[in-house]
Amino acid sequence: MASQLFLTGLVPFLVSLLACIAIVLTQRHHGHLTTDGQGGVQKLHSRPTPRVGGVGIALAAGTGGLLLAPEAQALWWPICLTVIPAFAAGLIEDVTKRVSARERLIATVLSGLLFVLWTGYSISGVDLPWIDSVLQFGLVATVFTAVAIGGIANAINIIDGVNGLSSGTVMICLGVLGYIAFAQGDMALVACIVLCIAAVAGFFLVNFPFGRLFLGDAGAYSLGFLLAVFAVALPQRNPEVSPLIGLIVLIYPVTETLVSVWRRMVRVGSHPGRPDRLHLHSLVFRSQARVAARRLGLPGLRNAMAAVLVFSMPLLSGFFALLSYRDPLLILAGIAMAVLAYLTFYRRVALLEPTLTDRFLRGLKPQNV
Repeated sequence: MASQLFLTGLVPFLVSLLACIAIVLTQRHHGHLTTDGQGGVQKLHSRPTPRVGGVGIALAAGTGGLLLAPEAQALWWPICLTVIPAFAAGLIEDVTKRVSARERLIATVLSGLLFVLWTGYSISGVDLPWIDSVLQFGLVATVFTAVAIGGIANAINIIDGVNGLSSGTVMICLGVLGYIAFAQGDMALVACIVLCIAAVAGFFLVNFPFGRLFLGDAGAYSLGFLLAVFAVALPQRNPEVSPLIGLIVLIYPVTETLVSVWRRMVRVGSHPGRPDRLHLHSLVFRSQARVAARRLGLPGLRNAMAAVLVFSMPLLSGFFALLSYRDPLLILAGIAMAVLAYLTFYRRVALLEPTLTDRFLRGLKPQNV
């Protein structure tokens, strides 16, 4: 079993890494279509960069799927096929820049709906009686699950703003879900998650820390979809796991999305899909990451430093998830603490108040830059 898992991880990792390197090396041939320029209020990179890293991950996912055991393939291929609408909408946007946010949202929800109808996995309860009484109706559970999957796919796209943040967050969340699946003896799900982590890791090495290649919408939507469907499938396949597990594992991108919608609609009075530079990672990039990069003598790694600092959010929620995945009350407590930690972090970087990171950095000897 161990050797099979190793092979399941090694092959997609190499395919992803080589495919992503190839995309970067051939940029002059396709850059007129695939390059992400520096225009846009939310852009933080300093040079035009290909934004089709999702293609390399997709190639790795397809190749790795051929190595899975039959039971794992029975789960993997429906996932790969149902993600196509989300991936296609994202890829068309990556190339043409002409797919609206609404159309991409519809595509991700459609992928979620196809997943529910094909596999039969849905959120039919959340261990909260007043909500479970509504979710017991099949149609309600189906629609709710499809919308939730589409929402998570878009949430991962929202945090895709600095080098390594979205792909690193995805790997952290996948690792947590994979560990819980392993603890439950669900090796088919473990194998699928290992495949995903490996495929993302190949891209991550090209994206982090220097940002030679970006996920793009195709990559971000697809990875968000994968995270969401694993979070739905895990408690469905393993009843001892609370169905709230997905919410606590993914609470960082969920909170980022909800705060962004509130900020744009309530405080600014603009469209919720309108981009801005007020995401947590954007604020950290302009404050703590700048200070950290300067004091460490690594000004060129400011972008990546922002991701490293924000990784504290998914790591914190993942820690809470591992402690509480069987107990819905503990999960709710963990969710509350994770949200409070996010809001505190956000407020301090937004108002430039000192944080623990700031105090640590002040203890470092300034470097000549």
